[in-house]
Amino acid sequence: MNASARVTVLGCGTSTGVPSIGCTTAACLSDDPRNKRLRPSIIIEHKGRNLLVDTGPDLREQALRHQITRVDAVVYTHYHADHTHGIDDLRAFNFLMRKPIPCYAYPNTVKILRQNFSYIFNDGNYSGFKPQLTLEEIGDSPFGVAGMNVIPFELEHAGMRVMGLRVGDFAYATDCNAIPEKSMEILKGVRVLVLDALRHREHPSHFTVAEALEIVDALEPEQTYFTHTNFELEYHETNRNLPSGVELAYDGLSFEAFL
Repeated sequence: MNASARVTVLGCGTSTGVPSIGCTTAACLSDDPRNKRLRPSIIIEHKGRNLLVDTGPDLREQALRHQITRVDAVVYTHYHADHTHGIDDLRAFNFLMRKPIPCYAYPNTVKILRQNFSYIFNDGNYSGFKPQLTLEEIGDSPFGVAGMNVIPFELEHAGMRVMGLRVGDFAYATDCNAIPEKSMEILKGVRVLVLDALRHREHPSHFTVAEALEIVDALEPEQTYFTHTNFELEYHETNRNLPSGVELAYDGLSFEAFL
């Protein structure tokens, strides 16, 4: 693992974002930028090429904030709105790069993407107003994209099949409430883990902080960042109660991964 990539967290909030509308918790009222969380997404840069993971409804703001001017490929973890409904903003990258953008997802996600965004993926529609994208189904095998080798692994999200991905010694596992044993094997030896941890209270489709810590104990990564966190988790208060090597992610967090 001599080559390196740069991972940037574009958003680490839950589906409502933080602050959420009408929210009066400490996190929502905080002026600290680490308590202001856009919808979940990351971008991985390697040798000038960018792999975007998910296109949430905040994609335009995220791209402007981080001066992103190219997207070489997109991996979709699943089809929920907070991970897909910024898909139209990929048009800007088509304009800049003058070529289609390949997108990759599990078959269940591909099916819903084609339904929800039929105006994009229906060849009969006028092409001038829509993103120019290709859509490829991914199975369990590693695949090459944007100059990187991506190892997909399955996550359980209240019965939905969600894609986690490992790139070198880094892994991303958002939107899950269970990780199958086969996926835990793929995650062995990971150095940096970004993991779902919605809140302290139980939830039917997301890990709680305590449940996420059990995964951390089993895998023992050097560093873990919790993502998809909601308005109940104030950044500093939560971090004070987390063990060494575990902390909340924040929008703009950036770190190196070794390929």
